[in-house]
Amino acid sequence: MKLEEALIKSVNGIEPQVKGVWIGLTWTAVESSFIGISHTYNSKTTINIENAGDLSSCTISNLTNRILSWIPIEASLGVAAINSLIEPRGEIGNIKDFIKDKSRGKTVTFIGRFPFYADISAIAKKSYLLEINPEGDELPSFACEELLPQSDINVISGTSLINHSLQRLLELGQNGINIVLGPTTPLSPVLFEYGADIIAGVRVVDKHTLVKSVTQGVRMSKFINGIEPVCLFKKI
Repeated sequence: MKLEEALIKSVNGIEPQVKGVWIGLTWTAVESSFIGISHTYNSKTTINIENAGDLSSCTISNLTNRILSWIPIEASLGVAAINSLIEPRGEIGNIKDFIKDKSRGKTVTFIGRFPFYADISAIAKKSYLLEINPEGDELPSFACEELLPQSDINVISGTSLINHSLQRLLELGQNGINIVLGPTTPLSPVLFEYGADIIAGVRVVDKHTLVKSVTQGVRMSKFINGIEPVCLFKKI
């Protein structure tokens, strides 16, 4: 977990008060210096969260260290906590148009079920969508070992940080352009050090509407209110 440890190290020494923790069905949010979001990564096992009901009383380091956990819900909380310590700087704008422009006639691999996959598939030379529980023409996640090294563009869900697969995915995709995408994605240059070329996350612009979306069951990221997309590009 070198990537996860590097993210923790990058925010070490920053100890603001934990102002709020919200764990919804699909999204988790933590407020400290800023408000950070992550996907609520559930499993079929019984969900037990350490300090449940009193998470706002935890230190921020207690929460950030949970990114190392193999319990999905704990790791989700850890990612959101780390995101809450990172100032969400970057270019405002949706990365979808950039991906479409670069995908024409190329081989594109998606790690995660992004809603615009069909648009990219229509213009790409070859396209693949990998999922842990594949449906239809989707491929299983372990196909990444063969497909990512051959791909020109890799669109990788930030959620892969929660299940500790992101570092490996970035290594496999180093022959192409690695784009880490989604609200879970830390807007941290640490990801560039591990092979990301573009980081596309979000920043919160309206706490009230964001918390309402998180706690009242909003599922798809495009329906989360109170956020705007932010992109960082690796300097070459």
